[in-house]
Amino acid sequence: GEQEMYKIFEDVEYKTLKEGKSFVIKGIEYDSRKIEKDFVFVAMTGSAVDGHDFIQKAIDGGAKMIISGKNIDTGQYQSASDVTFIQVEGIRKKLGIIASNYYGYPQDKIKIIGITGTNGKTTSSFILENILEKTARIGTTGNRILDKEFETVNTTPESLELIKLIDKSVKSGADYFIMEVSSHALEIGRVDMLKFDSAIFTNLTQDHLDFHKTMENYFNAKKKIFSMLRNNKNHTGSGVINIDDEYGAKIYLENNAKNFISISVKNEDADIWGDILNYTNNGMKVKINLKNYLEKYGKNLKNTENVYRFEIDLVGEYNLYNILGCIASALSLGIEMDFIVKKLETMPAVPGRFETIKNDLDVRIVVDFAHTDDGLLNVGKTLKQITDNRVITIFGAGGDRDHEKRPKMAQAAIKFSDFIILTSDNPRTENPTKILADIEKGLIGEKFPFNRYLIIADRERAIKYGTRMLEKGDSLLIAGKGHETYQIIGTEKIHFDDREIVKEALETKIQRG
Repeated sequence: GEQEMYKIFEDVEYKTLKEGKSFVIKGIEYDSRKIEKDFVFVAMTGSAVDGHDFIQKAIDGGAKMIISGKNIDTGQYQSASDVTFIQVEGIRKKLGIIASNYYGYPQDKIKIIGITGTNGKTTSSFILENILEKTARIGTTGNRILDKEFETVNTTPESLELIKLIDKSVKSGADYFIMEVSSHALEIGRVDMLKFDSAIFTNLTQDHLDFHKTMENYFNAKKKIFSMLRNNKNHTGSGVINIDDEYGAKIYLENNAKNFISISVKNEDADIWGDILNYTNNGMKVKINLKNYLEKYGKNLKNTENVYRFEIDLVGEYNLYNILGCIASALSLGIEMDFIVKKLETMPAVPGRFETIKNDLDVRIVVDFAHTDDGLLNVGKTLKQITDNRVITIFGAGGDRDHEKRPKMAQAAIKFSDFIILTSDNPRTENPTKILADIEKGLIGEKFPFNRYLIIADRERAIKYGTRMLEKGDSLLIAGKGHETYQIIGTEKIHFDDREIVKEALETKIQRG
């Protein structure tokens, strides 16, 4: 009969290159350093290293099965008489199924929520983990299972890591697995073995074109998530789409809206739409209208009103979109609106996203992660709306990254700033002065007055200068790093926290009077 060890190949085409001794699999790894006795080693060609070069090392480490993407000559390896060699074409795409077979499809024992889009993924996952209880999360700011945090390498890990994390989450008793899904992961098939109970599309702006080459490819990668909604007798997954975004509107039309929830702040025909009523000291008061949603999906919803008004510690239209998406997702997962509202009202602000630094000077100081022209404009427009006097903006751009966005960031900053200080972000191995000159081109091109901006390459000096300039009713926006507590200069990471520098600057400003 078929041996136990071949069970991992269910639903996967494979070819046995050499039959070794049968054994009970103790683990699967594609990193030869993690191989132990009776493990399976998966040899993949990565962007930096080729796993095929480490097959001998894996065998020496105790691997009893080698799965390779290519047809290899098995005779070249020492002490491999017990080792089974298997070839699987396109192994990277198939690894998710192999891992799922080994771990017993943990993704079917938990509700999975995927969030995709250019902006808003991290904030949306933060809002969702505040609404839902017993959650695990993977994304830009790290991986977490219940209250344990883990380091993260990619926004969306390799399929094998993903299955391991989901398995761990299920075993830890989590009910929901919230993940930021990058378009890159969708395109290369890292999440092919998953089904989503809820998928949120936030928006699509020009980012990551170095990988996808065209907006069209990028769009097709993003859209793929909606063909992966769960569909079984217990639960039908639903898609949440921002239809104010032109790409979102396109997806919504293509999917004829079955099991889809549209959100909007402009269009009252959307299933769920929202409005900012006014800004408060710490956030804003919003109005959420569920009338269309209730008509369409509300059959089993008890005691849900058409309209809700409440206050939250987030600001800006872009955050209203994030909130609407999370409300739609939570409702589709069966959470009651009263409960959702209560959670949103008590939710803390997101670290490093429009984070306000308290002070007694009657000024508003905001530290924000915005590092694209789109992100900067969103934050800046919001700040302008709630500022009585001037908006002073400090920002830079990362080195060794997309050069074309530099002048665009300057063009965005002009739209809301009364004074601009250009400074270093993470220069990496590029000359900071050159990066700043690239940004300055955007200011000069738009004829922004010379007496309304300064270039101070040293970020600490820039922040201290900006803080000293503040007068009553002014706002200071320090953009680009947000929650990051480091600066990358050359190839070194140096401790650096915008928020700490501001607090130091405020103390000296108060002493000087």
